[in-house]
Order: sequence, then structure tokens, then C-alpha cells
Amino acid sequence: MRPKKRATHRDVAALAGVSTAVVSYVINNGPRQTSPDARRRVLAAIETLSYHPSAAARGLRLQRTRTIGFISYDYYPQNAFYAPYGAGVLTGLTFALQAKRHYILPYPLGIGEDLRGLHELLHSGRVDGVVVRLAQEPPVTDEVLEIIAAAGVPCVCIERAGAPHFGFSSVTYDDEGAAFAATTYLIEQGHRRIAHVTGDLRQVAARDRLAGYRRALNVAGLPLDEDLIQGGSWLPAEALAGSRKLLSLCDPPTAVFAANDHLALSVIEVLREHGRRIPEDVAVLGFDDVPLSQELVPPLSTVRIPFTDLGRQAADILLQIIRDKSAEHIAETVPLELIRRGTA
Repeated sequence: MRPKKRATHRDVAALAGVSTAVVSYVINNGPRQTSPDARRRVLAAIETLSYHPSAAARGLRLQRTRTIGFISYDYYPQNAFYAPYGAGVLTGLTFALQAKRHYILPYPLGIGEDLRGLHELLHSGRVDGVVVRLAQEPPVTDEVLEIIAAAGVPCVCIERAGAPHFGFSSVTYDDEGAAFAATTYLIEQGHRRIAHVTGDLRQVAARDRLAGYRRALNVAGLPLDEDLIQGGSWLPAEALAGSRKLLSLCDPPTAVFAANDHLALSVIEVLREHGRRIPEDVAVLGFDDVPLSQELVPPLSTVRIPFTDLGRQAADILLQIIRDKSAEHIAETVPLELIRRGTA
């Protein structure tokens, strides 16, 4: 059976008894007005013929693809798909872009990887702009941003801003300040022996959360005991091992601030292995507020990153830049929230 021939704008014009220009004016809502009768006949013809404008043809005419690239530049690029962070950001991006009839092209990119594929993508004209998630700061991120700038592709950075000379807009948040607030909260609850289980210290987020923890202890006049700092990876194995070391100390902690919720879950697992009650014996506080945090018994106290808002705001800013290339540089900071639940 031969496939049904796709209707064209000429078919619509012939059925409606108007010119192809009038069909274009109706579909695009301009640039010229059409009479109510002509508009009615064109819309009726479109419905009768099940006509859908060719996205490729419109893209060539308008020099737009309505496709936005999402570059996740990280030591763990696969997290763009399955980790709560990446999934949340992608959700925000996708819904915000769909509402404006745009589409998303994920492009995970490992730090240190060959960048020729990125160069080819950006110079191919396949994307109208990019949102790039940066897990590092300048100068580590400069090479990627130089490729984006050289291609003349509008860009918004999320999590970390790029070097100022690129002039790219950004949507960021304050890891260090939120970690300071989280540790201060534990101090205000009466804890004096507070441990920290760190993430991968190659990433700025992990380093900033450690810095916030250290600053809170210093401001409170509490001594910094390096034995209370364990971890060094986002993987559960190191968090489990670090938690066991904490419990083996002569003076173990009464509270643990973990650099993310999954590390906090590993801490809780070890505490339960050793018969410790949570929060009566040891309080635990995480970071991120992944969906599983609310399902624990007791539910996990944590710092909430509004992942979907992060993606949504980045999409809105990028579409604004695409519409108006002369738009001013925008730098937004998304507020983080300390969520008090049952573990601390």
C-alpha cells in the first residue's frame, strides 16, 4: 500500500480558494491581516486536509530549528538522564520549552572528553541555543564556553556561571551558603560534634558544601576535627566506609551533615546497623531533597534544590535571548530551602 501523500500549503490554498501567501499569514498570524472569511476558509481547509506545516521548511525560512541543546558538562555526564538532579532540570526545561513549541536535545559531555563532536553540533545549525550545566568553574569550563561563543549560539549556564568575559546569562544557587545554614541549624539544635560526609571534591558543589560546613563551625567557635570529615565521592561505598569510621571514634558525632541525600541514606544505613536511633542518638541532614527523602521513616531533613525551577528559568531566559539577541546579560540566583523533617 502506497503511503498517503502529505498535504502542502498549496493544497490548502487551492481548497480554500486563496493564495499561498494568505495561507502563510493565517498559519503565522501575520505579518499581514486576513479577512475573517478568508481565515475561516483556510482553517477549514487545514482541518479537512489534516495539514501540518513542515518544520524543516519553516526552519529554513526562519533560520530557526526550535531545538535547544542541553549540555551537561560534568565528571558524571550520565547523570543528565537518571540522577534526580539531571532528571529534575530536564523536566523543567522540557515543560517550559514545550509550552513555547520548542524541543530539547540532550548532550552529555564528560570533563576532559574530546570536544570535536560539540564543535560539529554547534556549527551544524541544529540548535537555536544551549543550556549548559557546569559542574566546575573557570578556567576548567573555558574551553567548552569558547566553542559555544565561537559558534555564536545563545547560551545560558546553570549551577555555575561561566567566566564573565563570555557574557553568558546564568541561573545559579549558593551551595556554600546553604551548607552553612544547614550546619548552623544542627548547632542550634545543641550538637557540638557534627560530622560531614563529602561528595566528589573535584566538583565545586562538594567543595562549597564542605566550605559552608567549616565556616559554620568557625562562626560558632567550635573546633574543627578533621576526623569528622569523611567520604570524598558521591558513591555509596565511600559513604558507608566513612560512616563506620565516624562511629569508631572515641568521641563519635551526634549529628551528620551529608553532601547529598544519597550519601545521607548511606549514613542512616550504617547508623541502623549499629543500633543508633535517628535522630535521638544521631541526627542526619542531607542536601538536594530527592523524592525518596520524603518516603523514609523518619523522613529525611535536607536542603532543597528546586531542580525543575532551575530548568524552567534557564529555558525562559534562553528563549528571551533567542528572540532578542541584544537582550542584557541576566544572572539569576535560585534560593535553596532548609527542609526540617524527622531525622534532624
